[in-house]
Amino acid sequence: MDLRALMLVALMLMTPLSGCFAPEETVVVDPVLSVEGIDGANGTLQVERGMYHTLTIDSNVDYTVTPGPSMFLQDNGGTHRVGALTYPASTTSVTLLVLDSEAAGTNLSVTAGGAMVWIDVVFVDASTLMLVDGERAYETIDMLTSQHNNRWCASAGPGGINHEGGAAYEAAAEAMALKMWDFGFDHVEVTRYPDDPDQLNVVGYNWGNVNPDEYIVIGGHFDIAYAFTPPSGGTNEGANDDTSGSTVSLEMGQALAQMEFDHTVVQALWACEEEGLLGSLAYVANLPENVSVRAYMNFDMVALNYPIVPLTEPIIDPLTGDIFEPTKYDWRISIAGASQENMERMIGMVTSTIVNDLAYTPTEGNPITWEIAESCASDHCAFFSAGYPTFNFFSPGGDISFWQEWHSPSDTLEFMTAKAGGPAGMASGFNSLVWSSMDLFIRVDNAENFHGTWKE
Repeated sequence: MDLRALMLVALMLMTPLSGCFAPEETVVVDPVLSVEGIDGANGTLQVERGMYHTLTIDSNVDYTVTPGPSMFLQDNGGTHRVGALTYPASTTSVTLLVLDSEAAGTNLSVTAGGAMVWIDVVFVDASTLMLVDGERAYETIDMLTSQHNNRWCASAGPGGINHEGGAAYEAAAEAMALKMWDFGFDHVEVTRYPDDPDQLNVVGYNWGNVNPDEYIVIGGHFDIAYAFTPPSGGTNEGANDDTSGSTVSLEMGQALAQMEFDHTVVQALWACEEEGLLGSLAYVANLPENVSVRAYMNFDMVALNYPIVPLTEPIIDPLTGDIFEPTKYDWRISIAGASQENMERMIGMVTSTIVNDLAYTPTEGNPITWEIAESCASDHCAFFSAGYPTFNFFSPGGDISFWQEWHSPSDTLEFMTAKAGGPAGMASGFNSLVWSSMDLFIRVDNAENFHGTWKE
């Protein structure tokens, strides 16, 4: 039998089976969508500022949740995401992080095929302390300035004169390490570098789920100006410089340690900044070879800022008798360490955070400004000098306050609280710092192709 005959026989045998290979019919499913607590296709939902809120969604097809400003969604792995997310129909609970925005509310939509539920979201004040909270931060600075004073670097002092050999600083560092373990960090250390043993940085790590070798670092320096430090002779409390920055770092850490991120969270308290950024420089110099820093956020002298309203009458320093004249409480966010394109993106992140998500309304008395600018006045310099992107938060309370308190016995919590108009005033300033930082942290974690000049 030749080849042509074989092909004809095979064709005849396959003919009865041809129906088995017919295209499958497409089954069209009409989407059915509902959100618990929402009537019909539209409704109003009340959520607490600064808290998580869970939506219960019933859909027979995959659906997309699109949040308005002031909210971030969690994906099914618990990681916070910027913008809309699509969930499988099997997901019935969607968690939102609601920021502590000054806006009255926002909106939210859930779509499944041609079905949509539109939700007007109304913000109400939280009934308990929020995820990050200025009130808890004020409790922290009160604790630090009452229980852990004289935090002088071990190498402090002219002519090599040590102040207590750094004993008070070391005791405070060890106490904060225990506190950070309690926060839930995966690892906490008080650094003791063989070639620089005085740099007792306190550092906590929450390992990233996708890129653990890329760090997002937040920090403030934990040491304070030793006796005889110019221009004003040093301080025992260092309430503004920089117990305030350490406070913000700790308040952020207690939340970040429990959250999920693509990149590794690093929360730090730096040693020996007053000696020339020694602690942060040692940290950067000792980073593992495979590690890079995605961004660093620095907090130094941040006790008086938006929304604190400046005083209208002079007040007297309880220690020195100096008269403090009213001044504006300005808040500056300086950006450095990346390519021009990435720094412009960072400026855009700050704008989205301050203007859109948090809806802050600064006045002439408590302005907020952000700019591309380098300075080596604090620990961010250690990072941007190595090519890493940095955000530096600085709000000393205006020129008069800065020069009055800088490295001065006047730098006490009592005096700073008086300038803020009381504990609630200072707590409100801390609150704006921690929420703007949380917003930026999530944006940096989500940003694609984001890096510093080290990669160029």
